[in-house]
Amino acid sequence: MQWDHLKTFLTFLREGSVRQAAKRLETTHSTVARQLKALEADLGGPLFEPGAKNRELTPLGSRILPIAERMEKDAASIDRAAFAEDTSLAGPVRLSVSESLYLSVLAPVLGNFLQQFPMIILELVMSDQLTSLPKREADVVIRITKSPPDNAVGRKLADSPMCLYAAPSYLENRPKLDRWISIDYPLSKRPAIPARIAATVDSAVAAAYMIRMGQGIGMIPCYLGDNDPSVVRLPGFDPVPDMAIWILTHTDLKTNPRVRVLLDHLYGSFSDIRQNIEG
Repeated sequence: MQWDHLKTFLTFLREGSVRQAAKRLETTHSTVARQLKALEADLGGPLFEPGAKNRELTPLGSRILPIAERMEKDAASIDRAAFAEDTSLAGPVRLSVSESLYLSVLAPVLGNFLQQFPMIILELVMSDQLTSLPKREADVVIRITKSPPDNAVGRKLADSPMCLYAAPSYLENRPKLDRWISIDYPLSKRPAIPARIAATVDSAVAAAYMIRMGQGIGMIPCYLGDNDPSVVRLPGFDPVPDMAIWILTHTDLKTNPRVRVLLDHLYGSFSDIRQNIEG
């Protein structure tokens, strides 16, 4: 029995399909299917009921599931322990950050980091989801959230309010009934002013682009709007409090030198750009 096959088993259950499991594991569909078959052969029985729509587990599958999950946690603990003992300032460190925050304010900050530490390989994971620190999907995460996870350590870097933005060209020819760029996010979904919804998007970066092109008014984070010279705040509206920006790592990883210098660099850089982020 191979641990990789059990890992594939767990990933397949969580993702719900071979295609999604392969994407998550960064492998091929055929490899996922082959590893599941190999695991069943090693265990001497099927793990899934035949023809089950929701991938219902057999008694054997149900029995090994909690054991495999414990093995996964132990394997992750071993991985974190080995990484924590690595004392070199040369090598990889993985940072997970939202694409909008990176493009708006963090690109030059991380560029300076690479110049200061040329032997460190910075692996950037662009994600708006809270990447798993226990599984070392990232060594450091920067997240906009109200409630950081309990298994993480770090600090709040800045508040992240939102405000209404429009392109000057839109305001020069402003229609009687405004057009609203709706983002799939509570504060931004419904018009905050009398307006009709002209477009809906699931990305703040895409919404900012549409606003920049003069296609309507929208509510986006101040770090995104204030750093874009192509848009202006809608006159008469103040920023609205929303989330906070946190930098986090797992308690097992905070002593790794590469994690430490990355944290210190980000802490110092945010003290200089906090006002710009907080609107």
